[in-house]
Amino acid sequence: MVSRTFKIKKKELEKKPITIFQHKLRVLMKCYTIRDLSIDEVKQKYKFKKSHKINGLKFDDSKEYFGSYEVKEVEGEKDVYLTLSI
Repeated sequence: MVSRTFKIKKKELEKKPITIFQHKLRVLMKCYTIRDLSIDEVKQKYKFKKSHKINGLKFDDSKEYFGSYEVKEVEGEKDVYLTLSI
């Protein structure tokens, strides 16, 4: 199980959660793109597929990855901590 915490501005996470998740998952998984991302806000879980780019060729991975997330708000700050676990 891989887990990582990111410090993100609260307003950005509220405005564009899919984009934030895709970027942070791309960093965490060390891949080219995150595809078919779906977020379940009630259970705080997500699922996605990824792709790699090797020598200019894009390879889609057919495996579906699952994970959970947690958002911690800090009082008095405009930032939140997003913890992603895969």
